[in-house]
Amino acid sequence: MALLRMLSRAAFICNVCFMLAIGILRLKHPENWDPGISSLIIVMGFFVAIVLNIVVNLWLLVLRLSKKRTEGIPRTLIIINTVFLAIQIILLIK
Repeated sequence: MALLRMLSRAAFICNVCFMLAIGILRLKHPENWDPGISSLIIVMGFFVAIVLNIVVNLWLLVLRLSKKRTEGIPRTLIIINTVFLAIQIILLIK
């Protein structure tokens, strides 16, 4: 369960990077940002976040279907990660 808790938190951080990456692409690369930071945010936001969200949400779904408890993971974190996964899937389909 500790691994799932850590992955859930990492997925949340990647989801924040996802929001920042969308902002970076809309602003056409802000002038005063380091290009290395911008590329790190884009990679974490668009690639790592999607894969990590799928892994975390599938793991939580399996736990939910087997009626096991998800102790130690806040319900708000689960909801936020699930909402971000839905948004990311919608953007992938578009």
